[in-house]
Amino acid sequence: MRIEITSIFVDDQDRARKFYTDVLGFQVRHDVPFGNGASWLTVVSPERPDGPELLLEAKTDQGGA
Repeated sequence: MRIEITSIFVDDQDRARKFYTDVLGFQVRHDVPFGNGASWLTVVSPERPDGPELLLEAKTDQGGA
């Protein structure tokens, strides 16, 4: 069994993208806008660009406490 993708919930996708690419050295693999300013944004290790992806998933306000 292999893990192909895993989600990390982020408050701000732009800031997360900059951190993962500029600071940690990841590469953007997918950046597909899907409305409300959010994207399907995944990053990968530069050492394994076809390896597992991290989905930098925008948190959504679900209401509630």
